[in-house]
Amino acid sequence: MPGFVSSRKPEEIQVARNGSQVLLDALQARGAEYIFGIPGTLTLPVYDAMIDGAGATPIVTRHEQGAGFAADGYAKVSGNTGVVFTVPGPGGTNLATALRSAYEDAVPLVAVTATLADNMRDRSAIHDVDMEKALAGCVKKSFTPDSVAGIAPAVEAAFRWAAAGRPGPAQVVMKANLFQAEEERVIIAPEFEGPPPAPPVDERALDEIAESLLAARRPVIYAGNGVVAARCERQVQLLASKLGAPVVTSVKGRGILSEADPLSFGLVHFLGCEEMLEEADLCLALGTGFGQFATFYFKAPMPKNLIQIDIDPERVGRNYPASVGLVSDLKPALEGLIRRISDAEDAALTEGHVRVREGKRRYEERLRSFSTKPTEPPFHGLFVMKTLRENTSPDTIFVSDSSATQSWLMEQAFVVHRPRSILLSEAYQSMGYAVGAAIGAKLGAPERPVCAIVGDGSFTMTCGELATAAALDLSITYLIFNDGEYNALRHSQKHVFGERYIATSLNNPDCPALARGCGAHGHRVESAEALGSVIRESQAGGGVHVIDCPIDRDVLSSRWTRTVKSFRGGAATAPPPDAGD
Repeated sequence: MPGFVSSRKPEEIQVARNGSQVLLDALQARGAEYIFGIPGTLTLPVYDAMIDGAGATPIVTRHEQGAGFAADGYAKVSGNTGVVFTVPGPGGTNLATALRSAYEDAVPLVAVTATLADNMRDRSAIHDVDMEKALAGCVKKSFTPDSVAGIAPAVEAAFRWAAAGRPGPAQVVMKANLFQAEEERVIIAPEFEGPPPAPPVDERALDEIAESLLAARRPVIYAGNGVVAARCERQVQLLASKLGAPVVTSVKGRGILSEADPLSFGLVHFLGCEEMLEEADLCLALGTGFGQFATFYFKAPMPKNLIQIDIDPERVGRNYPASVGLVSDLKPALEGLIRRISDAEDAALTEGHVRVREGKRRYEERLRSFSTKPTEPPFHGLFVMKTLRENTSPDTIFVSDSSATQSWLMEQAFVVHRPRSILLSEAYQSMGYAVGAAIGAKLGAPERPVCAIVGDGSFTMTCGELATAAALDLSITYLIFNDGEYNALRHSQKHVFGERYIATSLNNPDCPALARGCGAHGHRVESAEALGSVIRESQAGGGVHVIDCPIDRDVLSSRWTRTVKSFRGGAATAPPPDAGD
């Protein structure tokens, strides 16, 4: 009141924090830069507390799935844990797809999902659902504090679980009544279960593995996303150099070794790679589960002498039998192997070098046969990808949606130079991923160019996030592969169901006009010459650019041709780059 003077000294006055402030302070303590989500009536106290706080910046999306995908893209690029915050009920269930995608791709996220106060549950109140049960299959672990004192320990536990072992999402369920409740004065704060400690490195197993590596005449290294998650790309490079071993990667592992390197063979389906794997006498598999997408329904050949190292015991020997399996953090295991073979000289020119060089030479010969540049749309997908690669910098981050469009990014002509350069929903294959994930990628690495490759069907699922990107004034290019179809399904109908077509044709909006309506730049490609120039313009000009590029629906990438043949039990031989269907 006016004129009131406190008799207490300033340092004695303690202002109690409420649950919203405690939550934000706990997130800040764990280094959260952004909180992705959409506010709602029950979560407004937290957003109000953000006004006076100095913590994470709120990123307001147009759909909670977009928020989850943006947090995913941020985490993949930055290596930090992404944070997403939702209202109870539909806000949380809208997030489920993005969380499950992150779970399958080992992406560290913390999902703070509000829920109703206990006295409002099971009374037909709005947004009522058990958020822990609703997302149980999408997170590694869930924590529900019952008091303000429990909020910070719950957040701490969630961050630890998200990053521990094989990374993935963890959940904090926040009862709405805690947001405005004052912090209690407690002596002992509640404790939550922490993740199990990493297993110690088995030194005897490393001795055995090192001996096998040095004895092998044709060793191969298969490096997966676990290498990227553990940040031990350099160790893989050193080991490959010592052994003269070609490096094959999973899709998310691309760039662990630059695909321009003499020892990089790239992906399993690259020309000559399967022959090399068939003739290898040892494969060292690092941080990979040999998933269905990467191995063409588990048909890719692997040598019987397969040594698999992974932090997740459930992945060792699951899809391919391992002659030696080691459950361990990758970095100390690789450093231990490097110490054991450090006396060996770097292999100057091995059979591995020759194999890689020969495979690349054969592919370049086939690529030269695809030298005729189309003059008008619709374009061959390989031409579009070659043009994209030629007109973007080596450090560009490419974010891809799923299905047939994604497969063009896996062509051998599309060279990847750095890790964390290819972002996708690989295992879960969720359509609609790229538009939101590109936002998170740009926030996670603002110094790197970002380009999203998205099919027309996927784009229209989540195109509302263009408004989010434009509002944030981000520089992102969205390249739409527009063939007017759910084309992966159409080709399955052609090859598997005897050309019986139904439910795959699309009535698309005017995508450039839609982009302009969201505050972005819209372009439609009408000639081959225009494609390269508009890509360069979009990368140099700043802002959000949407490029509508007509694609020939009757041609498929070599990878998707293999996939369709897997559907119908066909041969596992990749066609040349200019093959149609």
